[in-house]
Amino acid sequence: MKKIFKWIGIVVLLLFIVVGSLYMIYLRPFIQKMKVITTIDYDKELTLVLGGGGNSGILTSDSLVIVVDTKMDDAALELYNKAKLLAGKKPVLVINTHYHPDHIGGNKLYVGEQILAGGNYTEQSWIKEADKASLPTQWLKDREDIKIGDETVTVLNFGKNAHTESDVFVYLHKRKLLFAGDVVLNKQNTIIMGKGDPNGYLEAFEFLQKEFDIEHVVPGHGAFGGKEVIVDFEQYFKDLKLAAEDDSQKDALVAKYKDWSMIPVFMSPEATMRSFRKTTAN
Repeated sequence: MKKIFKWIGIVVLLLFIVVGSLYMIYLRPFIQKMKVITTIDYDKELTLVLGGGGNSGILTSDSLVIVVDTKMDDAALELYNKAKLLAGKKPVLVINTHYHPDHIGGNKLYVGEQILAGGNYTEQSWIKEADKASLPTQWLKDREDIKIGDETVTVLNFGKNAHTESDVFVYLHKRKLLFAGDVVLNKQNTIIMGKGDPNGYLEAFEFLQKEFDIEHVVPGHGAFGGKEVIVDFEQYFKDLKLAAEDDSQKDALVAKYKDWSMIPVFMSPEATMRSFRKTTAN
């Protein structure tokens, strides 16, 4: 019996060492990096607020202020205070790109304001993923075009499983700028879970590039950039789909993304390949 307890103790210790090492090497730096906030004054009406959870934007006009994604924790409050300062007495419209807490954690702060999100979610699925306090006030089934100042904002519910079952894209026509949510990341591996579908991502990339004239991209996470952000992320999925199908090419294809942010098992090329294999098996 003593030997059994001894081996159990050794196994527990080894697991503790492995988990602790993974946390210190990968997860802790990732979390610290995600907390960093970078503000970009794109022009006098548009402010991009990157980090602190999902990337966000504030678009102002004489009659309305639009906030895309509300972040999490302290960053959510910081974004809210900035948005309310810019809005003054004008109404605020919050648009959620999807229901993950790092993008909608600040929803509860916008009491009395309209919050718009994808209509393929249900209240029950939203509450299960986030919480009741973050529920939207409106569900978008298709698309809505909003005139704000001299800008037209298209809010579009993709309506197919990609990152989630109801990803929303926000496109600013005059600026040719897309808020892509977590369907597009910049030099970061993705997490595909729940109803996420890697083939849905590929459909989304093709759709976005046909539907909109995109010159600038605000990804869900990572640096603001040009349309190459979509092109690069699309290639990531194409490469890993091929790697999942052809083991002889796997090492070379995976090596292309060795410098991208990752967390082993959960957020890695191998995890994306597993998702492709799962869809093939089904």
